[in-house]
Amino acid sequence: MGPGDPLEMAIGLLAGAGPVTAARLAARDIRTARDLLLGLPRGYDDLRRPTSIARLAEVGDGAVVLVQGTVKRVHVFPRRLLDVFVEGDGATVRARWFRAPGAMAKAFPKGSVIALVGPLRTAGDGTRELVHPTQVTAALAARGDGGLGLRPRYPIVDGVKARLLDRLRASALAALAAGGPAVELLPATARARLGLPSLAEALVRLHTPADGDAVAPEALGRARRRIALETSLVTQLAFLLRRASTAGGGRSVPVATSQAARIRLESALAFSPTASQARALDEIAADLARPQAMRRLLIGDVASGKTVVAFGAAAMFAAGGSQTLMMVPTEVLAEQQARVLAPWAARCGFEIGLLTGSTPARARETILEASRGGRVQLLIGTQALLGPEIALPRLGLVVVDEQHRFGVADRARLGRGAGAVPHLLTMTATPIPRSLALALHGDLDASFLSERPGGRRPPATVVCVGADERRAATARLDDAVAAGEQAFVVCPVRQEARRPGAVTAIAAHARLVRALAPARVGLLHGALGASDKEHTLRAFGDGKLDVLVATTVVELGIDVANATVMIVEDADRFGLAQLHQLRGRVGRGTRPGICFLCASTGADAGGDGMARLRLCAEIDDGFRLAEADLARRGWGTLDGTEQAGLCDGPLAGDAEAIAARLREIAELTATARREAETVLAVDPTLEAPAHRRLALAARDRVAKFFAGEAG
Repeated sequence: MGPGDPLEMAIGLLAGAGPVTAARLAARDIRTARDLLLGLPRGYDDLRRPTSIARLAEVGDGAVVLVQGTVKRVHVFPRRLLDVFVEGDGATVRARWFRAPGAMAKAFPKGSVIALVGPLRTAGDGTRELVHPTQVTAALAARGDGGLGLRPRYPIVDGVKARLLDRLRASALAALAAGGPAVELLPATARARLGLPSLAEALVRLHTPADGDAVAPEALGRARRRIALETSLVTQLAFLLRRASTAGGGRSVPVATSQAARIRLESALAFSPTASQARALDEIAADLARPQAMRRLLIGDVASGKTVVAFGAAAMFAAGGSQTLMMVPTEVLAEQQARVLAPWAARCGFEIGLLTGSTPARARETILEASRGGRVQLLIGTQALLGPEIALPRLGLVVVDEQHRFGVADRARLGRGAGAVPHLLTMTATPIPRSLALALHGDLDASFLSERPGGRRPPATVVCVGADERRAATARLDDAVAAGEQAFVVCPVRQEARRPGAVTAIAAHARLVRALAPARVGLLHGALGASDKEHTLRAFGDGKLDVLVATTVVELGIDVANATVMIVEDADRFGLAQLHQLRGRVGRGTRPGICFLCASTGADAGGDGMARLRLCAEIDDGFRLAEADLARRGWGTLDGTEQAGLCDGPLAGDAEAIAARLREIAELTATARREAETVLAVDPTLEAPAHRRLALAARDRVAKFFAGEAG
């Protein structure tokens, strides 16, 4: 912090901020003028001229408008609401305030000319109305040009009135204008090279836009970009500092790989890896040859073969006498991984072990003893691997499947007790667009699997709404069973549901046992014991069950090549990524798969749930689906871009806008990465006086991103 930095003024010193307001804002991490002003507008309402009341029918619900007219009549409903009817251009609009004070009606004498600003909507009786509008009659008269210009629109801060926040922002901007220069995190050379304004200029422009910005928004765009780039620069510095500290905190044992080992691996697999699998193995082999610990994220769509790559990495370590830990999120998946990998490992000449919370005590001790003695070279398990007694003497690699389901502290604990820092390979089946991987996982190198092994096609996806469509889905399931194929029926809940009419797994199982007789129908859900789940999964995998009714316990990794049909009940209750994972369970063999997404009874055709189903049916590529879902839901706090207004909520399915926004974020992140590398090239520890504030911000970001990892 520089001396006299006006942005470091405490909130309590701003005009209008008492101790209660300051405390409420501090509870939301708004403690200084900088914090307040970096809460940028979500958008702008164009109030340069009033909207004719006669033309309000052409304006969509939710739009904020400025109207001017004559008070025609006033209705007061004590302690309930106030209605003011405003007439202009031969039409009338209703202004409505709920729980308005009785005295408020005096501000609207009949026959007076007033101006109001507020959100427009259509009431239940069809009347167009402004909800809780603000009277701006005096402001409009003072301006004298018939309009109010561009008005910033801010998110709501609970417990602090919008009008008070406006006063505080005005006070902060006044202090910024009157005080010394604001401390800049973005280096001046970068600002000059990229043609960006100073921080003070950007903040003033965004909070007090000029009228011309409505028709020529380039200046607003540069200001937003300047804020976003600064935030992204701090994030990328945090990632690079984190990577440097990891490399310097301990050295891994380099692992020599050979062509002979790759040939032995392919022979053990009995098939050739896809081009992207081979590329990922090459990238891992290159990482392992270095003394620094590998930190790599393997990103792949459903059925892209991440397990093959993870096993290949483990085989490299086993060939050199080192051990691997592989942690997965569920016992069902751990058990399946052990079944799949055991024969591959045997053909490669090493032993695997399985350890979960349900492993009996005697078997657990046998596995631990074999692991401590080095006989088990690949130990697979769940969170049971985090126990203090898990200490592999020659641990060289940690593999974490579905990495987003574990915290960084969990991942760090897996390597505890190893003599050297183990290499880390994390995997996710949630596709992340390549352009955004750097923004989300900048401390990891990324490998992408973009193909399906064997040229398998993704399953067809059909949305079922009416009774006829549901009957067609059931008929397709019957046909599959008659043809010797297998099917899944997935339900959102096991037994009890609060929502009337919900389909539960236990009820669906009982119904299908009767309806599909003599077909063999199994039941799988999370409340079953490990042995029962294992028995059911083994029976389904061995073809001893025709239909498996299950909850989302089958979402991850269940691999049955003969399964060709899936029916998802109450599908609009699932998330889009979950639906994509579920449908990936069928069509994994030589025959094509089909997934029926059955909407719940009474589902809103225009609601969010049905929109997810339609999107899932339209897009079968997981990476494209992830982009569309990201745009539909909004980006949240993605690398600071929301703060700069680059990620302001969903885009209502506008494909061109989605693509443009994603490109903008990706380009900005890449620019921030280059600038961060430039800074560290001349000042690796950020000790130069010019970088002191930048160092504090970056290390604070490291602490927030990787809290608890050291433990």
